[in-house]
Amino acid sequence: MNLVDDPFVEFLRVRHGCSIYLKPYWGNSGDELIWMGNDVLLRELGLNRILNPQKAAIIMVPGGNATMWDLPLSEWQDCWRRWPNAEFVVAPAGFQGGNLPWRKMLKASDAKIAGLFARDNISYENLCRLGLPPTVKIGLAHDPAFHLRNSRWIIELREACSSEYILASFRGDCESKMHLPNANASLKIWPFTSMLHRYRHRHQANYSQRRLTIVREMAQLSLPLMERDASVMSFQSFVECISRAAQVHTDRLHCMILAVLLGKEVFAYPTAYLKLESVYEHSIKSWAKVNFVEIKEESP
Repeated sequence: MNLVDDPFVEFLRVRHGCSIYLKPYWGNSGDELIWMGNDVLLRELGLNRILNPQKAAIIMVPGGNATMWDLPLSEWQDCWRRWPNAEFVVAPAGFQGGNLPWRKMLKASDAKIAGLFARDNISYENLCRLGLPPTVKIGLAHDPAFHLRNSRWIIELREACSSEYILASFRGDCESKMHLPNANASLKIWPFTSMLHRYRHRHQANYSQRRLTIVREMAQLSLPLMERDASVMSFQSFVECISRAAQVHTDRLHCMILAVLLGKEVFAYPTAYLKLESVYEHSIKSWAKVNFVEIKEESP
């Protein structure tokens, strides 16, 4: 992972001394790693992070995965409306998913969008295809959480780590592999809706069971298995949960990232798209190992 040639870092470096407002956004405990990584980077580069967006030269979304969720996208539009004179920047993020109109939003916006940075190759290609004006800097960069890699915080956490259990931490939302695509219109009409709900419930239960079977097969049997979605805990509990694990089995990106930063043995599982795989290829592969687990599709 080379932060020297990172286009996001270089973009901020030339704005040394500028005032910047880091825009809060809805997320889970893993997103706090994004916030902390940005905070470390901004301080290192000499940008003045302020609390009053009215006085900011730059409004920056810390990163995340807004294009899969309605609320973050509406917050982008709110920023464009409230602070039209400030540069708008999205730190390295995911730009995937086709169900929400994020492409149309970006192409139609008359805001001062100065930079959009992707944290994976697929997202970068999606941004490049938009045909945005040359005034918008587009780059492939590293997720901000990686700026914590050599921080004192991570170093102290590594010293405090233990190996007490096997952690299985999985999601169940629209980014999960077990989340089924929307059904066609005919299946949304009663009485077919009840059939659809039963099928979805059975599919999700079967997928979850198959996934846990794989976890047990790969786990060290001498240690207990803890099944818990760490990212919905408080941030400090999330960190402690990862730090106490001997192995981490997850389909959550920032569970994977924190576990890698702490030197844990990590097993990554499929999501609805290649989120973990893409970030691994760009930001982790050169210095750490993640074991990717394949789960075969079950016939309907």
